[in-house]
Amino acid sequence: MRGYQSEVIYQIDQNDFLVFFNDQWDLFAQDNDGPHLKSENIYNRKIWDFIHDAETRHLHETLLKRVRSNNTILNMPFRCDSPTLRRFMEMDILLQVDGKIEYRCRVIKTQLRNAVQVVAGNIQEERPFLRMCSWCKKIDVGNNSWVEIEDGIAFLGLLSQAIVPQISHTICEICLGDLEDDE
Repeated sequence: MRGYQSEVIYQIDQNDFLVFFNDQWDLFAQDNDGPHLKSENIYNRKIWDFIHDAETRHLHETLLKRVRSNNTILNMPFRCDSPTLRRFMEMDILLQVDGKIEYRCRVIKTQLRNAVQVVAGNIQEERPFLRMCSWCKKIDVGNNSWVEIEDGIAFLGLLSQAIVPQISHTICEICLGDLEDDE
């Protein structure tokens, strides 16, 4: 890690367009041979243009809904690897006064690794399933223990894994009980 030393900060507007980047963003892109990701090249593009697998996108969409509806600040561990470096990071996702969402990302630690080729996004691998309640969006972390999505992501290290599990929607016991009580 050469150039960037502090938080990489970026913002999306109410329609999920990238609208702000701090100077650290471009340093991060430069350090990772990503000139196509410099702020001037991606300004006013949808954040979804950069999240390609359906499960990661679904998790992010659910987190954004939570931040926007509850004005909650979420703190998530995640990994952002390069071909020669594993980066263990942390991000805060928070609602701004003007309705924008701000992401603040920090490197916690790094590990060197032998150079690997970046895998094409269209390669299908067999992945485990992650159960998510369709109603309350809680995640089953094992033994029918259901937790809030942000707690489940952190507990299971979902954004720190090379491959995010497939999401299987179901209904948790609490929501099922509420549904049965309404009948």
